[in-house]
Amino acid sequence: MHILLLPNAFKGSLSALAAARELARVLASQHTVRACPLSDGGDGFMDFFRTLDPHAQTIFLTAKNAFLKPRRTSFLLLSDGKTAVIETARICGLGSAQKEELDPLGASSFGVGQAILRAVQAGARTVYVGLGGVACNDGGAGMAAACGAKLLDKNGREIALGAEPLLQLAKVDLTALKKTIKGVRVYAVADVTNPLLGPKSSAKVFGPQKGATPAQVKILDRAMARWARVVKQASGREIAHTPSTAAAGAIAAGLYGCFGATLLLGADFLFQKAHLEEQFDWADLIITAEGKLDRQTFYGKAPLAVLKLAKKHKKPVLFICGQLEEKALFKNPLAPAQIAVLTDFAPNAQACMEHPAVYLRRAAKAI
Repeated sequence: MHILLLPNAFKGSLSALAAARELARVLASQHTVRACPLSDGGDGFMDFFRTLDPHAQTIFLTAKNAFLKPRRTSFLLLSDGKTAVIETARICGLGSAQKEELDPLGASSFGVGQAILRAVQAGARTVYVGLGGVACNDGGAGMAAACGAKLLDKNGREIALGAEPLLQLAKVDLTALKKTIKGVRVYAVADVTNPLLGPKSSAKVFGPQKGATPAQVKILDRAMARWARVVKQASGREIAHTPSTAAAGAIAAGLYGCFGATLLLGADFLFQKAHLEEQFDWADLIITAEGKLDRQTFYGKAPLAVLKLAKKHKKPVLFICGQLEEKALFKNPLAPAQIAVLTDFAPNAQACMEHPAVYLRRAAKAI
């Protein structure tokens, strides 16, 4: 049997690249296997590009994480020497954050701006920013500040970093930022289609996973609403209801509004980049995977692109996940018919989180 392996990352426990290797290790003994680790802009974004461009250079730097602590991180400079690939999950990631660290009102995207600055200094004229899996929800305000934007209150004083201080925002001066990125094309590669505001806003849908209480979600929504108004005054760009501006704690909104970035839906963009649809006719079975199959899967995540193409090419899909939210499948026309949940192969969910490769191999052996 020809099996096409297209796993996404198991956030916080197993990368997409590692998942692809584990599945291939088991299945290749009895089947013909082709594997490509997926990303939708979040975890695994750099691994995806490194697979396409093995000669890409890893550039290391120290940048602030979501909680404004300096951390060693990196981005890719592709072999053309002019294209940088930045993965927000590696800089201010949620997967690497401890529960007690979470600070949804104070966390910042400042480090992402530091990486963009370093990429431009390294000669990048095109910058792809992979969005997803972050611990902040500041709309990209910190990122903009790191690149020279002035975020001012009504008295002309700079406000503090984080989401909650945006409630005091009165003006954004983008003069220095525009000079910094002059001649640089920026692409915001989003992992979801949600807009910044509305019933499926960044705060409402993704705030709780960053540690936000219901009361804090309301504060975040108010802060993002003010951010949207002030950014529109500064740049003329509407970020409030543009699709995908909720991505990565709304860093997508900051890229679009302040940097003039082009918004791309990560799954579709990366599938085209790797010419993955061409592989579907070859395959007898498609296997995709991610940490949790829930409603967010159907907001534009990479496995959703797999399900769409499998339906188009009339191919069976096995979806392997660490956890399953069954209500997300209710009356969903793209819900996979075959699902394997790692907890069925493990004593408990904690074991799956601690040793995902072990139970992923067990699931593969059951195919």
